[in-house]
Amino acid sequence: MANNEATELTDDEARLLVHRAGGTPVYVYSREALRAAARRVRAASVPGAAVYYSLKANPHPGVVAALAPLVDGFDVCSTAEMETALNAGTPPRDILFTGPAKSWAEAASALAAGIAVTVESPAQARLFAEVAGRLGVTGRAVVRLNTPYPGRTPDAAPSPNQFGIPDEDFAEVVEVLRGSPMALTGLHMFWGSQYSDAGVIRAARITALERARKLAERYGLAFELVSVGGGIAMPWCDRDAPVDWDGLRAVGEYPEVPGEGGPATVVCEYGRSLVGPAGSLLATVLDTKTVGDRRYVLVDAGMNHMMIASRLVAGAGRGEPSVRVVGARNPDELSPAYVTGPLCSQLDVLAENVLLPAVEVGDTLVFSGVGAYGPTFSPSGFLSRDKVGEIVH
Repeated sequence: MANNEATELTDDEARLLVHRAGGTPVYVYSREALRAAARRVRAASVPGAAVYYSLKANPHPGVVAALAPLVDGFDVCSTAEMETALNAGTPPRDILFTGPAKSWAEAASALAAGIAVTVESPAQARLFAEVAGRLGVTGRAVVRLNTPYPGRTPDAAPSPNQFGIPDEDFAEVVEVLRGSPMALTGLHMFWGSQYSDAGVIRAARITALERARKLAERYGLAFELVSVGGGIAMPWCDRDAPVDWDGLRAVGEYPEVPGEGGPATVVCEYGRSLVGPAGSLLATVLDTKTVGDRRYVLVDAGMNHMMIASRLVAGAGRGEPSVRVVGARNPDELSPAYVTGPLCSQLDVLAENVLLPAVEVGDTLVFSGVGAYGPTFSPSGFLSRDKVGEIVH
């Protein structure tokens, strides 16, 4: 299956983790898998680049604390994520607060903490200038440039998005920042997620760095950092293409961007490719039945816990997640099954037509490779049911 990067728990590990958590449903995140993923993405990044982790993929404090010594910084999108990164012992200089439209309160929180903020419009530049002046601080601004997302394959057309500023607004932003307590310290050019083709990823990085170099030369700027995003996929459905890790690790030339006393630091920012392989969801079988020619296995985890596996996401042509039975009695006798949750919704289907052995009420199922976009991506308030557990092991 395509999600062969995922950590596979042994049956004994799964049983013990259920007891440790006090029951199911529960997400379990492997520290060893996080270490392996960090090594893998660093080797596949721009040579010498700083590796940042984006908390939006998984902001669990235990996961962030485990990643803190493995990465060079964090990308946060809220004050809550910012506090999680700070509480993990990360220096403010190694945190970047991103997001297309920040409020006065968010700007004040970030600047008061000494954290760099992304500027995504002239109006946002003026907001940060005002806040920094009122607080009496020198803020650090990283201008985000609007970057169309490339197609998944080299011949596919790019797609537009609402993030960042077009090049024609750059002069206005520079003028606002130069007349304020804010220092323009870097550029941010995030260009999308879930890419597997090494050629597409390398081309996007090179394009971003060339663009940054030209802007630096045109405006006489020296940057501390240039973030070129990450983009590397976490294949977890059976139709997802595997990542071309060998192609990404191949040595290649990348443009340098002027910095103070040398080239600017390149930042590669990752989310799902770091935490996705490290997470598994353990669920308990509540019921089994056959309706017509369909066999259903009903579990205590639903789309309110794992929205990414629902028919709205995984069912959109991506195939099915990896799911297996712990301690299967007849592991070689497989038949198609629909794994569904306990919610009163037709969308609450976690795996469709997957091969599973016979199961009984009380058995444990393991979904692998689901460490990214789990609980915080899911509609946990739907039907007012209990939230899913999370532990790091």
